[in-house]
Amino acid sequence: MNTRERIRKILNFEKPDRLPVIEWASWWTQTVARWETEGMPGGMDLYERQEYFGLDVLVQQWISPRTPDLPRPASHGAPILSTMEEYEAFRKRGCIHNPDAVSFDWFERYREKHEAGEVAFWFTLDGFFWFPRTLLGIEPHLLSFYDQPELLHKMNQDHVDFSLKVLERMFSRFRPEFMTFAEDLSYNHGPMLSREFFDEFLAPYYRQLLPILKENGVKVLVDSDGDISECLGWFQDAGLGGILPLERMAGVDVAALRERYPQQIFVGGFDKTVMHLGEAALRKEFERLLPVARKSGYMISCDHQTPPAVSLEDYRLYLKLFREYAVMI
Repeated sequence: MNTRERIRKILNFEKPDRLPVIEWASWWTQTVARWETEGMPGGMDLYERQEYFGLDVLVQQWISPRTPDLPRPASHGAPILSTMEEYEAFRKRGCIHNPDAVSFDWFERYREKHEAGEVAFWFTLDGFFWFPRTLLGIEPHLLSFYDQPELLHKMNQDHVDFSLKVLERMFSRFRPEFMTFAEDLSYNHGPMLSREFFDEFLAPYYRQLLPILKENGVKVLVDSDGDISECLGWFQDAGLGGILPLERMAGVDVAALRERYPQQIFVGGFDKTVMHLGEAALRKEFERLLPVARKSGYMISCDHQTPPAVSLEDYRLYLKLFREYAVMI
């Protein structure tokens, strides 16, 4: 069974020959820098690093609604704009929602490998909480649900229209296995907005995109950090079919989620904070997750990017044990 077949089996809650040994996220820059001092060759891109470690390779294409011409925020979480007029001005300049600026270079580069089943494709769209926040800034965005609802609705409808154009182009050339909406609307204490606001400001826009995604056989997941135990049901009701990365430090219990949401696809869940603690800790974590993986619909992976506390030797041990447990399904 090749990589593409293996991943499709799990996404369809069928049994593959083994679990895919994957990294859904790239490694922290600091982690890569450390490993290069410990013997890993330098200068590799994400694809090459996956091959270097012998992983089942995932090729991701991020479809950004922002072009490089859009000004950068002054600091993390700072606003780029604050009014409808500023937003419209950037759109007229082609800095936001310019479909002609979107390329599928990663998919094009690995098209033949995808067709041969050697790699799986996935892509990411900004979600409808994430996208306005990138423009308004973290705190003003949260206030905008009360103070600027018209602007939020305008941004998200424009984002739907942009995404539909780009998806039509993409699906004429590629058939990815799954996708994620980048959202991050939860942190360690749960969601940052109410169910009422979710249903008003996010769910209607997801529902406009789901038909084209599902018609093209793409499994639709959401990417939100933190404790998603409460809001996963909101996403399910809106029609989304899965979630990652299932952060253990935020109290996420994969087994409890599976009991509550038996049809949701899960990716991630492996506690990154134990990856440098030795074989016993690693085995305990794999054994915590394996019963859920045996039910399919779940790909074990690090619950976020591998931290720099993990040495190259630690990571090789993690992969050795991952391959051992991958055949135990």
